[in-house]
Amino acid sequence: MKTKKKIWCCLFSLLWIFVLIFPVMASDIPEIPTERQKPLLVDEAGLLSEEESSTLINKLEEISQRQENEVAVVTVNSLEGKTAEAYADDYYDYNGYGYGENDDGLLLLVSMGEREWAITTYGYCHTVAFTDAGLDYISSEFQGKLSSGEYAKAFECFADLCDDFLTQAATGEPYDVDNMPKGKVSPFWLYTDLVVAFFISFGIVKGKSRNLKSVKKQESAKAYERSGSLSLRRSTDSFVNRIVTQRTIKNEKDSSSGSSGGSSSHTSSSGRSHGGSSGKF
Repeated sequence: MKTKKKIWCCLFSLLWIFVLIFPVMASDIPEIPTERQKPLLVDEAGLLSEEESSTLINKLEEISQRQENEVAVVTVNSLEGKTAEAYADDYYDYNGYGYGENDDGLLLLVSMGEREWAITTYGYCHTVAFTDAGLDYISSEFQGKLSSGEYAKAFECFADLCDDFLTQAATGEPYDVDNMPKGKVSPFWLYTDLVVAFFISFGIVKGKSRNLKSVKKQESAKAYERSGSLSLRRSTDSFVNRIVTQRTIKNEKDSSSGSSGGSSSHTSSSGRSHGGSSGKF
């Protein structure tokens, strides 16, 4: 009997301790703000000049308002022991980034200490506008600029591509594996190529014409006809047999079902589902 009382006393004590400690534990869990706490550009690493910062933040704000999805850029000196993915997720969540009730948007994080970058997507940007293939395409466009220290150009490139991808997603056919942006060619190079091609062709024709010294203009085609060279005979075709070969043609879409695109997901420390990608530069 005494043993049972001791057990119950221990259980009650543990329960009481848990009741006392739980509010303290709960208070340590960060809350997600209902409104954004920081600007769309946070340059803690000091990578941009004042003029570059002003130009970029104006672009980010204009895109975010027009597309109704927040596009943010954050630079830091250290990931503080976290992965780039986790740091980007937490920065987005616990600083209240995101447009509207669903906190739609994405954020590019760059850490100079580890030379790593990460993009985190949430809401509409995760589920619709930016697939894994799309994020790979975007990162391939700005990563080289990060590596060479052209930070302003890298962030401008990121912002412009986000604008393009959001515009495309609004059409109902977002960029994905089988539907990627086409490369843009400057009109200057088109005209230049045409002019160069014309002069090359003109030079080749001119050179060939100089070698045709024996050719003279003739008034009639009879001048080129050799007497007795044309002889027509009767000919017939006879059907002998027919061979039919059959083979199965696989549907290309069926064979490529393993790479259907879309967005992968992961859960942040806040418990929310994010998409994204990361890498080094």
